[in-house]
Amino acid sequence: MADDWDDVLDRLEADLDALERSLRDAHAPVSVVEPWALPSGLGPLPERLARRALALSERQDTLAGLLEQRRTTTGRHLAAVRAVPASRAPMPAVYLDVEG
Repeated sequence: MADDWDDVLDRLEADLDALERSLRDAHAPVSVVEPWALPSGLGPLPERLARRALALSERQDTLAGLLEQRRTTTGRHLAAVRAVPASRAPMPAVYLDVEG
């Protein structure tokens, strides 16, 4: 059973690492992590993994806050773009013949 918990925490840690890498650059797209559910039949978390699981939970909370900040910033940028009036009908091109 402990090996299964090790695998679950390894996957969670890898997903958090990928997300953290994508959040380092404010202009980089956020990496997409495939959704997953905790596998059934794991049994209780072994005591030896409790600290690791808690640390990963804290990292999740931190990254969730950073994602919320990124979402808010993106929303503000979109609102600013939408506030710019739409352009009028395009004017036909005007050329001036200076040679002839």
